Amino acid sequence: MTQATEIDAFTETFLITIQKLSGTAVEFPAVVTTYDITGGDKDFTQIANGKGGRIKKFEFQTPVEVTLEAYTLETATLSGASTGTGFADLLGTADSSQPLSIPADHTRDLYLLSIAHTTSTSTVSAVSASVAGDRTVRDTFKNGHFTSYVTSMTDGIRKNTIKYKVTPFSKDGSSNITQESSDGSASAIIPAVTYTS
Repeated sequence: MTQATEIDAFTETFLITIQKLSGTAVEFPAVVTTYDITGGDKDFTQIANGKGGRIKKFEFQTPVEVTLEAYTLETATLSGASTGTGFADLLGTADSSQPLSIPADHTRDLYLLSIAHTTSTSTVSAVSASVAGDRTVRDTFKNGHFTSYVTSMTDGIRKNTIKYKVTPFSKDGSSNITQESSDGSASAIIPAVTYTS
């Protein structure tokens, strides 16, 4: 396959996939309009020594927080659906039939969140393998939690702000964050993402 022409920047369209641990991947690009990834800082402070020098004291890497802005017509996504229509179920108990009713619960489920930009016109999921010849950049976060779901009419339109938070590492020291890209050459394919543990 011919390598995709290098673009100036990834702009308008992107893929966004959310998956509960060992669950089904759900696609949200039709409702999410923007995202912002913050945190993950590997900061340090300093300690002065007797010679006037400085000793670096490294701080723990901070959690990463992803903020999504969305415009939805439903409060949540129907249990088992593959297309996302709302977000309340990510912090409450999912419903399996219409009309949707999402009660608060005490459960803190683990989720994967993956965001991908690609020159491919056939890829429909952020967790899919990239296509040979197409340029792709992907940020994937595993073992995080959705921590906030806010709805507002401040701008005269019903808008949702959703926050997802993840630590940089799991308890065993393995990374929860993977950032990938492909320049579109035939052998540079980003693999599919699985989330079962």
